[in-house]
Amino acid sequence: MRLELSKRIFLNFVVVIAAFCILGALLGASLINRNILNEAQRRVRLDLRSGWSVIHSEINQIGLFVSALGPGRRVANAYGAPGSQAVRAALEAARQKIGFDFLSLTDAGGRVILRTLEPYNAGDYLPNDAFVSGALKGKTTSGLAILGPERLRSEGGNLEERAFMAFEPTAKAKRRAKTAESAGIAIIAAAPVRDATGDIIGALYAGVLLNRNHALVDKIRSIVFEDEKYNDRHVGTVTIFQWDTRIATNVTLANGNRAIGTRVSEEVYDKVLENDSSWYDRAFVVNDWYISAYDPIHDISGQVIGILYVGVLAEKYDDMRRGLWKLYGGFCAAAAVFVLGAGFFFSRRLTGSLRQLAKAADQIARGKPGKKVTEPAHNDEILDLTRTFNTMAESLRDREEKLINANTKLEHTNTSLQRLNTNYLDMLGFVSHELKNTLGVIYTSARTLDTGMVGTLSEPQATLVRNISKSIGAAVSMTRSYLDLARLESGEMRLAMTATDMSKDIGTPVLEEFKQPIAEKGITIENALPETLPITADPVLLQIAYRNLISNAIKYGRPNGKIRIGFVREEKSFRFEVWNDGKGLSPDKTARLFGKFVRFNQEIDTSRSAGLGLFITREIITKHGGKIWVESEEGKWINFLFTLPKGEQNDKIMGRPLC
Repeated sequence: MRLELSKRIFLNFVVVIAAFCILGALLGASLINRNILNEAQRRVRLDLRSGWSVIHSEINQIGLFVSALGPGRRVANAYGAPGSQAVRAALEAARQKIGFDFLSLTDAGGRVILRTLEPYNAGDYLPNDAFVSGALKGKTTSGLAILGPERLRSEGGNLEERAFMAFEPTAKAKRRAKTAESAGIAIIAAAPVRDATGDIIGALYAGVLLNRNHALVDKIRSIVFEDEKYNDRHVGTVTIFQWDTRIATNVTLANGNRAIGTRVSEEVYDKVLENDSSWYDRAFVVNDWYISAYDPIHDISGQVIGILYVGVLAEKYDDMRRGLWKLYGGFCAAAAVFVLGAGFFFSRRLTGSLRQLAKAADQIARGKPGKKVTEPAHNDEILDLTRTFNTMAESLRDREEKLINANTKLEHTNTSLQRLNTNYLDMLGFVSHELKNTLGVIYTSARTLDTGMVGTLSEPQATLVRNISKSIGAAVSMTRSYLDLARLESGEMRLAMTATDMSKDIGTPVLEEFKQPIAEKGITIENALPETLPITADPVLLQIAYRNLISNAIKYGRPNGKIRIGFVREEKSFRFEVWNDGKGLSPDKTARLFGKFVRFNQEIDTSRSAGLGLFITREIITKHGGKIWVESEEGKWINFLFTLPKGEQNDKIMGRPLC
């Protein structure tokens, strides 16, 4: 289908713009996604750092309160009368005011002498407690620790009940043998208690249990995210994990309850808890997608005991990304429309003059005088082309007028030449035919004398007759070639394709025809043709071609030499060879060997040759659908090779004229 140049130019614009739009969309999406994700991850890292700041602030604050309470009067009174209900009540009031979940005293040996919560357990030893032992050594110590159920029960109150967590089924969580957790994480601080002389008489320790301490995670969210909301949901969420279980969180379930007892995914479990590393990525947290950050929580001895999680609602950034995509896509679409409009205008302007040139050129091609094309207003290559075309058209008009005049004269001359050519072909055919008949009679008579059928000849007479026979034979061969040439050039020589046997109908008769000259020259024939070889061909013309090749081999082969008749079956054709051990030809001569009236070997054989045999042979082989070529090593041998199609391929050329 023909497509106008303007449309092709416009379509090229469309293809280029589409390619750039696709590439730009991919790059833009990649940049937007990467920048949005980087920004979200950068923020969540900062938010996690801020969350840790709040927790460290809580730890430090508890340590300050314990340090300030230790030297006070209420603690001193407790050491004077540890069993006094009034002393216990005063310390309990201080605990409640400060916000501790438990407050206790030990003596210098680490034995608990007072707890402020029911059932007011005392008498147990805590010499291995890192906080108490640090305080007894004179140092205020604070940090995080895991408290087992017995310790929580000893501290009193509802600490054991608050710490207990039954695991909730959680998708993608790592399998664990336990189904519940009874220990708890607490922020603990301990300070030494000294007497008036400065000697350490015991330790004061207090703590805040993090299990179900939603006030702390809500405080972190309020400080870090400023209670920002998006689509009526808090942008940020905070969770404290005890090992892999949520013990304090503002992540909610579908029913609105806090997701206490749910567990972290196996991927985060392995990275954070098992490998003590941070984890930052997009994650599905309970019921929504968050840009999440997880950090391991360490106790006072450096052991991993849990995870601090901070997450930012991914929907906010997804909407931000979609908004940027829309803005970027709109800008790209507007730019594409503008460029396509400019391309359409440019293509129309560019091809306007070209269309005029095409119409004028088409008129010239149809033989009509081309009209002058209007020159465009812009000074560019199109203007140059238009001017050149107009000049060319003017020149063509002038030349056409001259050619018409010259053609009138040539018509008279051409008629005479055609008449001469016809006369030439008629004369060539007539003379060749008459010479062939006359020479045939003379040749038969000479052969009759040579064979002694009319009497015995003397040796000089026999030699003379043989020379006459040889010369007449050469003349007959030349006459036959001229006759074939006349038939070829007049178009009378046509293929008459029929079922033929290459061996029986072509090869054997031709070799039999040359039996006497072969014997006279002492040549050995190596015939590789099979006994029978059915092909579809014109047997008369193929005999002419084969006769020319065998005749050449005999004429230019060495006396007492060898001629090899070769044959090879190929995939789609038969290949034939006629090889002789003559002197061969150089490459520059073999390239011209199949031309008309070409002769090279007069110095080898004094017999005359018309130089038409190989030309006629090539025409016959070619019209049969085959090809012929020559291979030679100068001074040693020469080989003529030709192919003929086999099977049904011959049907395509049946009835084709040999011209």
